[in-house]
Amino acid sequence: MKRSLNLLMRSALAGALGLMMFSACAKNNNQASNGAAVDSAKMTTEANKAKVKDFYENVINKHNADVLDQYCTANFVDHNPDPGMDGNGLENNKKNFKAWFASMPDAHITVDNVIADGDLVVSMMHWGGTMKGDMGGMKATGKTANNIPGVDIVKFKDGKAVERWGYFDQMAMMQQLGMMPPPPPGAPPAGAKKM
Repeated sequence: MKRSLNLLMRSALAGALGLMMFSACAKNNNQASNGAAVDSAKMTTEANKAKVKDFYENVINKHNADVLDQYCTANFVDHNPDPGMDGNGLENNKKNFKAWFASMPDAHITVDNVIADGDLVVSMMHWGGTMKGDMGGMKATGKTANNIPGVDIVKFKDGKAVERWGYFDQMAMMQQLGMMPPPPPGAPPAGAKKM
């Protein structure tokens, strides 16, 4: 009886050790899969940031609205299009960019910073260009705007932009392009960077 009790205790102990080892292995596998999910999310976030930088270079700076579909979905929505423009859908946004490029054929954006969290990418930039053509009811002035600050927030899904919210200093742009009076004497010029 003592011998069978010892055998039973050894079997129970071996079973408990086996269960603990199985539990530890399952926990390590779960941690590994969570780590893989975190790595995958980080890779997606980095890919979205790279896509935004690539967009500024290949669409804006090369004035190539025809490649917009490489960056945006067909139902892309720009929540802050320029006045008089429709930001709904890829084709409207292509038309908007082409009008902007016709108005400012030397427009150029410099990206200052790009940060991302999940499917949102935030870019801080400044841009400039010479208004050589009319745009949205505004007559060409032939003047140049420089260092106009702006921010874009872009939402991604499956590697393409689906929505954009943005801001740029329209007052600075209009003052520099001669569409509104300059600031009063002593005031910092529009678009001046604050320290």
